Amino acid sequence: MSRQRGCRRLLLLGALAAAAAVAGAVAWIRAPFKGFSGASVTIEFPIGTSTHQIFERLATSGVVRDASLAETYYRVFHRGRALRAGEYGFNGRESLDAVIGRIVRGEVVRHAVTIAEGLTKEEIFKIFLGQGIGTPQGFARASRETGLLSWVSPEYNDLEGFLFPDTYFVTRSTPTRQVLFEMIKNFERHFGPRLRQRMEDRGVTLLQTVTVAALVEKETAIASERPHVASVYWNRLRLGMRLQCDPTVIYALARDGKWNGRLRHSDLEYDSPYNTYRYAGLPPGPICNPGGASLSAAADPATTPDLYFVARGDGGHYFSTTYEEHLRSIEQSRRTEEAAEAAAGASGAPPPPR
Repeated sequence: MSRQRGCRRLLLLGALAAAAAVAGAVAWIRAPFKGFSGASVTIEFPIGTSTHQIFERLATSGVVRDASLAETYYRVFHRGRALRAGEYGFNGRESLDAVIGRIVRGEVVRHAVTIAEGLTKEEIFKIFLGQGIGTPQGFARASRETGLLSWVSPEYNDLEGFLFPDTYFVTRSTPTRQVLFEMIKNFERHFGPRLRQRMEDRGVTLLQTVTVAALVEKETAIASERPHVASVYWNRLRLGMRLQCDPTVIYALARDGKWNGRLRHSDLEYDSPYNTYRYAGLPPGPICNPGGASLSAAADPATTPDLYFVARGDGGHYFSTTYEEHLRSIEQSRRTEEAAEAAAGASGAPPPPR
């Protein structure tokens, strides 16, 4: 009898020891851990990565102590909670529960991508691609989707002009179409009811307004000048005058892969519907993606009689109503440039940019 009690005691002690060992192992694997040398580490799990591969990557990167134990712990204590693909960042010491929880919730790294005013859609695509967002094929495919701009015109499908410049927070797994959709929705938010009403009061379409806004964006970086520049373009359009806008020629050359960075006088004869030296009226669509100030200027321009403007040499412009005044402004601009170049030469400084 005493022997049986002794056996039971030994079995109980063994079970307790085993339970203590398991509890110790669980506590050890759950304890906060940092096995990487830097301040943080980023790991990307592409779609299709297996559970085993995820924990192997976590262990190799120093996020968890042991791949097999971590995977076993996940399957026992987090059974039924799916791990999500994506890019994850880990900072400092974290418990295994915290690591697993983040991947289960899909708390992926979000990248801030800043798009400046006046870029073309191709330049915008390159910025996203440069940060690992999307693929060239994805952007090309999404930019041909007619449904994205059906609210502009049933047959219009060129995104140029409607990708609003801003800072966007996206993940590497964000679908390309979703990136472009967010930029277009942002455009709709900024081109709100007030601007739409002013546009409609003037009897012009949204496409015409955005096209003029793109010209304004390319012609001046001075916010206070934008409504004035817009008024010149609308005045010329009303009178049937050619717009003669240099940026439209540059855009035409770039579209055809012929822009070399320098506009020559002979380029003004380049045969393209975007060349406003050769063809009257607006180009077929915007030549860049304008910001809010240029959109506002195009929808609600200043009231002026002016038909001409010429660069002043300091980023601003001289405005003129008559061609004779315009010629005098050109001469004044030339003298200002020559004086600036002479002063720069005397001081040994480089001449001002043209």
